[in-house]
Amino acid sequence: MNEENTQTQSEQPTVGQILKNHREQANVSIATIAAPLKLSELQIKRLENDEFALLGPITFVKGYIKNYCRELKVDSAPILAMMPAPPEPTKPANMQSFSRRTEKEASDSRLMFFSYLILAIVIGSSALWFWQNATPIEEQTSKINVANSIMSERQAAQPSILQQQQQAEINDESLLESKDTLETSTSSEAVTEMAPITSNNESQEDASSTIVMNFNGESWVEIYDGEGEKIAFGVKKAGYIMTVSGTPPFSVVLGKHDAVDITLNGEPVDVSAFPKNRLAKFTLPLAE
Repeated sequence: MNEENTQTQSEQPTVGQILKNHREQANVSIATIAAPLKLSELQIKRLENDEFALLGPITFVKGYIKNYCRELKVDSAPILAMMPAPPEPTKPANMQSFSRRTEKEASDSRLMFFSYLILAIVIGSSALWFWQNATPIEEQTSKINVANSIMSERQAAQPSILQQQQQAEINDESLLESKDTLETSTSSEAVTEMAPITSNNESQEDASSTIVMNFNGESWVEIYDGEGEKIAFGVKKAGYIMTVSGTPPFSVVLGKHDAVDITLNGEPVDVSAFPKNRLAKFTLPLAE
């Protein structure tokens, strides 16, 4: 029985032989059938020799067989049924890998390290900023003590207002006493002594001059007296009347001289000759 089964299996044609038989019965050459299938003659020979492994995956081989049968007008179903089923892909065994756990722990460790590092940088920066901007209590106390000592020295150096008033009263009393003494002296001596005093007062009055400026419009003014002392400065509004006194000659600068009426010792001063819309720089009294 075993010998008969072996002979039967050996006598049964293969897929490649069946295809070749159908081609030869149709009297079709290898080159003729290879053209419409877009295969080479070598591929057709391998297909008829059952060399399927050289033609690619089993799915492609089934496609070649189906097209081969279509060209010969042969039913491809029984032939395709003789093809072996494609092998199922082997599934990898589910094994517990300890390497993933180790890798995860290493990743967590790195994350924690960087987190602690950033936290340490933030805390260190905050502490440095506080240290740079905070003043020690000892230094504040020393500054307060120094300020207090300076104030006490200044207060000790300057006499009080009451003491100044008392000293002024004493000086006034001494002046009155000296004046009474002078009045009780002889008339001739009084006349001779008072004469130079009167002349000094008159010379001082003659040496001082008075400027009166009536501002009809807003103007800037600057005045220096003959001793180089600034006696007027700033912007004066319209309607303002300014009176200053000092030793002539006066150096005057006006922003809008045409808006100001000027008198020197009661005498009007004409400044209309100066150009308008420009600073007027002149000396009082005006040079003729």
